[in-house]
Amino acid sequence: MTELLTDTITADTITADTITADTISADSITTDSVPLPESSPAFYEDMGFFQGDSLMHPEVGVRQTGFSGIPRAYQLWRDDWVVLFVLMCFVLMAIIQKRIRKQLFSEAKEFFFPTKNISKKEKRDSNYEQLMSLVMALILSVMGGLGVFMFTQKGMHLFLGQISPYMLIGIYVGIWMLYFILKNLLSSFVNWIFFDKQKRALWRKSYFFLFSVETILFFFATISTIFLNLSSTIPLWIILTIGLVIKFLHLYKTFLIFFPKIYGTLHLIVYFCTLEIIPLLAVFKVLIRVTDELIVKF
Repeated sequence: MTELLTDTITADTITADTITADTISADSITTDSVPLPESSPAFYEDMGFFQGDSLMHPEVGVRQTGFSGIPRAYQLWRDDWVVLFVLMCFVLMAIIQKRIRKQLFSEAKEFFFPTKNISKKEKRDSNYEQLMSLVMALILSVMGGLGVFMFTQKGMHLFLGQISPYMLIGIYVGIWMLYFILKNLLSSFVNWIFFDKQKRALWRKSYFFLFSVETILFFFATISTIFLNLSSTIPLWIILTIGLVIKFLHLYKTFLIFFPKIYGTLHLIVYFCTLEIIPLLAVFKVLIRVTDELIVKF
């Protein structure tokens, strides 16, 4: 009986040596993953708790998920240097307006309600006006450079990946400053040739008044466009309206001072086109050409 039970257990028992395992060893795994670079990622260097685990396979490559983000467009109001320059221009504007406020009020009255006897007018110091005009030309050049850059960026969808915004703004400011200097020299030379000293003094005072008003209006129009993040259409029409009104007033005063007679209309048209319209069209052409060359080059 004992022998029969032993034979039965022997026949029905499966030893561990006869087991054919269906498990798959780590060495037999074939992966279709991306091959690892020469240096493994930093988190593979120290496995910590998982080091030596059979389920951990550091030889398997890691595929980067997701996609690269779209670069954010450059905006002037986020640039600290641009904000600093605008703040400096604002401080200069405040100082200038404090010094010439009374003079501007008197010249505004004289501009719209001129006295009949102009020969007895009190002469003002022209050197001080020229210095203030130079500072205002610098402020207006900075505002013009920022405005041209802003409209160029929005109109041409410029992301400025390789080109420096400071270089573009500096070139635009330099072009505007050169325009104001050459225009002032040309106007002074032409007036010195064709008109007497008294008329030149009256013209300088009226021009100084209009230039001051133009600088103030363009300054606030430009900074409102930059910091309020307005669309380019509304500020463009505002700037064009300001420019046309100032040019029309300048044309009117030039007619009253230099060409008061009706036969001087042709001379007025030639004078105004030569000293105002043609230089302005030329500076716009230069700005467009410089922008195209810089964008194509870089």
